[in-house]
Amino acid sequence: MIRTENLYKYYSSHVRHEVRAIQNINLNIPRSSFVVFNGPSGSGKTTLLNVVGTLDRPTEGRVFMYDEDITAFSDIALSRLRRGKIGFIFQDFHLIPRLSGWENVSYPLIPLGIDSKRRYERARELLEKVGLGDRLDHTPEELSGGQQQRVAIARALINNPEIIIADEPTSNIDEETSGLILEILRELKTRGVTILVATHDASFEKVADVIYTLKNGKLL
Repeated sequence: MIRTENLYKYYSSHVRHEVRAIQNINLNIPRSSFVVFNGPSGSGKTTLLNVVGTLDRPTEGRVFMYDEDITAFSDIALSRLRRGKIGFIFQDFHLIPRLSGWENVSYPLIPLGIDSKRRYERARELLEKVGLGDRLDHTPEELSGGQQQRVAIARALINNPEIIIADEPTSNIDEETSGLILEILRELKTRGVTILVATHDASFEKVADVIYTLKNGKLL
């Protein structure tokens, strides 16, 4: 499903020397795997997920998805790949403040030309699945942190993704919601979805097929 070859990502600044966020990362992730990346803050977990998830480009090395080298894809081609195949769950939710819950969830369907009624029905179905059927019209400021994360999860599932990439999905929420998120991800895996999670939450390690530890940008 996903493979990387000699993956590096460097960042430069005027006040600091070059930072090697990830170095020589080689991964081979089969379809339907539940993969956990752990390690201290600053170890490169988020950078790795961003590069694998096509949100950022590597400085060196290559990323393969579906046995195809996507490293040289255009921005438009990568956008289509994300829209069609990948769902993202972010640590800070990244909800649009002025939109309601169902509008945030259904927003990724707008570029596909799907009408408002069908977008609403699909969003309602997913929000009910995450226990927010009574919060369809609430804006993010009217929701708790745990509720916002559940909206974000529903949004990640709106395009029926084959890959879920989750960056610290339980770090800002309550224990009950954390358990719900883990259960949803486990269910998705049984349906053939490939799950990649960067987390400090040890409960994820109990269900992972493989656990990678990063330190100073390197896989241990």
